[in-house]
Amino acid sequence: MRQYQQRYVDNLATIANLSVVSAQLPENVTVFMEQRNENTKQINALIEENTDLLRRNLMPVIDDIISASEEEIQDLDDFADRLLQGSDQLDLFLNYIVRNALVTYARKWGKRDMLIKELYYTGLALFYMQDRLIGAGLHLYQWKMSLMFGEAAGYIKKYDEIEDAQTRGYIHRSMANLALSYPWKPEKEAVKKLDIIRYSMKILTDPVYRAKTPTLPWDTFVYKSHQERSSGTAYLKDAADGANPKIVGEILESTEYVWRMQLEADQKRGKAPSSRWILKYELTQYHCGIRSLSYLLTQIEKCYMERDPSDYSQSGIENNLYVPAIYAEYIALDERAKYKKKEILGYMYRMMVKYVKGMPGNQRDARMVRNLLMAVSRFIEYPGGISLKDFLLELVVCRNPDVYADSRMVAHISQKLMLQAVERAPHLLLGLLGCEDIGQVKERAPQLARFAYESGMLHDVGFISVSSLMVQTGRSWFEEEQKMYESHVYAGRNLLQECESTKPYVYTAFGHHRFYNEKGGYPEAYRRDENPNQVVTDMVSVAAFLVQEMDGSSYPFHKEAPGKELLASARLEAGSRLSPAVVGLLDGWEEELVEYLQNGKTEAYEEAFDLLRGNNGAYAILSDAASKPGN
Repeated sequence: MRQYQQRYVDNLATIANLSVVSAQLPENVTVFMEQRNENTKQINALIEENTDLLRRNLMPVIDDIISASEEEIQDLDDFADRLLQGSDQLDLFLNYIVRNALVTYARKWGKRDMLIKELYYTGLALFYMQDRLIGAGLHLYQWKMSLMFGEAAGYIKKYDEIEDAQTRGYIHRSMANLALSYPWKPEKEAVKKLDIIRYSMKILTDPVYRAKTPTLPWDTFVYKSHQERSSGTAYLKDAADGANPKIVGEILESTEYVWRMQLEADQKRGKAPSSRWILKYELTQYHCGIRSLSYLLTQIEKCYMERDPSDYSQSGIENNLYVPAIYAEYIALDERAKYKKKEILGYMYRMMVKYVKGMPGNQRDARMVRNLLMAVSRFIEYPGGISLKDFLLELVVCRNPDVYADSRMVAHISQKLMLQAVERAPHLLLGLLGCEDIGQVKERAPQLARFAYESGMLHDVGFISVSSLMVQTGRSWFEEEQKMYESHVYAGRNLLQECESTKPYVYTAFGHHRFYNEKGGYPEAYRRDENPNQVVTDMVSVAAFLVQEMDGSSYPFHKEAPGKELLASARLEAGSRLSPAVVGLLDGWEEELVEYLQNGKTEAYEEAFDLLRGNNGAYAILSDAASKPGN
């Protein structure tokens, strides 16, 4: 790599270290905030340096990639490798930019081997980008991924003309990975996926191809293909009795193959089998009619009770978060099982909160986020039991104390705006929470204030799906990253719309970044006239605007603004970005508001750390009694 590239990578490592939340909770919040502010200044300086390094050194080469020298191309290839080295995704999006440019170069100059390799790695980057959208339920990159893998896989027709064994390997990898471009639902997509896997497996097991390139890891390729096909439980669950027998047989075959290989590998290492593979095997057995639901639930319970609640390795995260998610998903299939297992699932939920709160170091770990999203998306509410609303409110702090502090401030300001509306403009609240007249608005002021507060706390709950962007981005964002960040409103909507306790907050999570006049912001899919709680969304939007613009600690790309100038800025946005009626409610308590914007974060951090220590907070669902099922 070139000197600027190494400097860029070194800066990324420094930024990651400065962003980590210490495993040791601070006793002195003021000292913590001073350190965080100092870290933020250093991070911003490194972001500016990295952005400048790319602007001066990388982008001119990218913009004129077809004129690059062979030495520059080799350096770019090495740089891209370092940016996406295994699971250590230092800069996924920059990796994609560089790889895409190398595709252009290889295609222009007819460098076939290079083109196949770069198509494969570009497709891989797109896969990781798509994977980050899992919580939002958006499919922005699958078609691009299919184009990249598909073009590289197409060179199987010229296999004998290609002499390089590694290039042949990229063809096989691309053929197998093309299946990743297709989901398991709907069925027509699943059929395409399975057709691709079937064709790839036919070639991978063909002795003629193996003889042509004996140095390739053929058995690993076959295992990976079986692994992908074994993930077809989503298809089996939806298809139920109408599943194609051939497809069922193939998924069962692959699941048993993977299970057998996992057992052999674990026995050699002296390790117990991973719960993920145990459950994948048992789920397939159940969906194929070999095992009963009661047997399956017993196996899931066994996996959970054998977990280590202090294990934060990959398998530990799966045991503590993934297993309860699967348990909830399958007890929901039978009403009798659903209520029979109520106490066990409630215990799992309480322990899940305790586990996530106790996670050391950087609490935005990608594995934790993925499994936590899965658990929340399958949440089951019981009358008198833990609600998803309280569960999420308890977990807001677990995402990151910085994010909690911002949500807490937004909630406080939203609540204050609601109380101002009750006193000064109650007509704005007619229809909210069933208020039919001003008398009911006055009478229900505490409930309205609580609703506004909780809306503020939950408005950014979808941020958990994209939180890694704030840690792993060490430069100004590309357009793709901005789109990724904006997807958090879809993730928030998806998380909140599943249960009755959280449905009232869906529109605020989805629409708080959309402009009041609907001529800017995001997402365009949000429709103001469909929102039954418009005024609450407007209040949260104003509160979020004030907090984000005032404090740059959690939002590195915002600049701090003096309080009074900030209020003036909010008034300028009235009628376009912000609701004029809600902005008008800022009048009369400006000094109190400015003081809170300047000092309220200390209180918010103190509350965050109290919750992380396990002290009871407003939404605590844990207690000393919550130590076993049934309590």
